[in-house]
Amino acid sequence: MASLYECEVRYTIAHIESFSNTLRQLDARLVYPYAFTDYYFVPEAGGWDLLEKNLRIREWQTPSNPTTVYFVKNEIITSGEIQCKRALYPDGKVPLMSTDRETCARVLADLGFIPWITIRKEHASFWELPKHGFNTVTEYIEGIGWTGELEFAGDDVRKAQMKIQQALALLAIPKETVSFKPISAIYAERTASL
Repeated sequence: MASLYECEVRYTIAHIESFSNTLRQLDARLVYPYAFTDYYFVPEAGGWDLLEKNLRIREWQTPSNPTTVYFVKNEIITSGEIQCKRALYPDGKVPLMSTDRETCARVLADLGFIPWITIRKEHASFWELPKHGFNTVTEYIEGIGWTGELEFAGDDVRKAQMKIQQALALLAIPKETVSFKPISAIYAERTASL
């Protein structure tokens, strides 16, 4: 999911069957299933705030897309009841190069980056809720379980946060399961990879 200067939150899905029923009741439409693996890298010298920056190689299993190195820089926005992360570059992820994974990893090593964690998103689906004007995803991540994501255009942060809150309420997502943190930080915390 990508939008201009996106504002995003992630949420945990305790029971995928129950959440799937909620999506059906809201007339959600499956746009496409997908699966990919993200290989995250950090500077060998350290000093990188993992909530604000990430660098990864994305290797797709389905659909067929190029393997790409992406850089993301975020800011954390706190306003009202919800925190979200806001991408500081258009479209969120900045593609740096596309080629095979081994070449991508060599280039990152030459630039002073080392492998950190690997996150496999499996049984993932992109859902459109046309009657409600937003999209969401469901993803299974080994070590975490089922998660989802909401993302809205973040050029007007207050408006984006309001839309996030409305979507969370509509999907019946408990606030305590919502996080502004990137999935890499969530995964690292839950698997003690920090």
